[in-house]
Amino acid sequence: MRILLLTHRIPFPPNKGDKIRSFNLLLYLSRRHEVYVASLIDDEQDLVHVRQLRKFVRGFVFEFIGRKLRPLLSTRGVLRRRSISVTYFYSSRLQSRIDALIDSVPFDCLFCSSSPMAEYVFRSRHAAGKLRTALRVMDLIDIDSCKWRQYAHEAAFWKAWVYRLEATHLAEYEQRIARLFDHLFVVTEQERCQFPESTDASRLRALANGVDLEFFTPQSLPVKQMAGTLLVFTGVMDYWPNVEGVIWFVQRILPQIQQSIPGARLYIVGNRPTPEVQKLAGSKGVWVTGYVQDIRDYLAAARVCIAPLRMARGIQNKVLEAMAMGKAVVSTVQAFEGIQAVAGEDIVVAEGEDEFARAVVGLLRDTGRAETIGAHARACMERHYRWDLNLGGLSEIGL
Repeated sequence: MRILLLTHRIPFPPNKGDKIRSFNLLLYLSRRHEVYVASLIDDEQDLVHVRQLRKFVRGFVFEFIGRKLRPLLSTRGVLRRRSISVTYFYSSRLQSRIDALIDSVPFDCLFCSSSPMAEYVFRSRHAAGKLRTALRVMDLIDIDSCKWRQYAHEAAFWKAWVYRLEATHLAEYEQRIARLFDHLFVVTEQERCQFPESTDASRLRALANGVDLEFFTPQSLPVKQMAGTLLVFTGVMDYWPNVEGVIWFVQRILPQIQQSIPGARLYIVGNRPTPEVQKLAGSKGVWVTGYVQDIRDYLAAARVCIAPLRMARGIQNKVLEAMAMGKAVVSTVQAFEGIQAVAGEDIVVAEGEDEFARAVVGLLRDTGRAETIGAHARACMERHYRWDLNLGGLSEIGL
């Protein structure tokens, strides 16, 4: 089968949530089918990876969109009563490249990763022609309309109305996708239940994430020596839920931990830290690394990994990766949602700042319990989060 995979970011390197999923989808599909990829690139650092990605596919077309002006241009969607997200990720130049590719390749399937990529199907000049009989598959990943509605609840009043409007537009767009695509996937059963009402979601299924168990393994690297008792948080640090979560942890939870464990130090590990995150480096015992070559150096050195997210959708890859490294993880209820694990055995789940602080202190003091939970965490990942096992669900639709 000839498949055109449309991704809103280049699916390489697999160094953040959406790219990890799209890259593993690409690997799975390319082992079985003839795969072409069309992507946007919104980070200049990713341009150097174009040549490497071409090794995995029959063909690759892309368009670079700059980060500086793109958010401003995407606000046109508000004036036109359209989704800001869809506007942000739509490029007429990429559309032209996609349509030119369809001119020469008879595709049997269009596979979209993330809802905004449906726009390239809807606006294609081949929509009523060559693409009319092609299988249409959408990996929504998360229900984005719910994410923006959640943001609206937490945002300042002057942002909240924009977020509510975006949630409304995206819900309408998701319903349109459900009408016009043959199969839809999300990352968890919880997300599936959040699909907008008044839509037949009978073709919507859960397709769980995985983790690279050979890369993220307790024996992957020698432990990097770092002073103090290390807590580690990993994630892209311009993503609002990550930013909000680490600020909350540093301001409200870490001081409680340090009262009991004076040597406790937090490493915030991730690319593109915002100014608010960078300021946290001035707090006692806090290091902000920015981009690192290999996050496993920090995960391996951690005594405890934390996931203090109070806004979360789908599955948190940062949690899966830490668990795969055999680390005890303390997570909020929100960050734990959707993960197939036993709270208290495979992972520690805490609600509220006081409970979170007590959970971390308890693990730092009881090394044996932390090691036991870490061992259970690794076993849990081996049982439930193998990519080949979870993506095997695609065979049910002929992929």
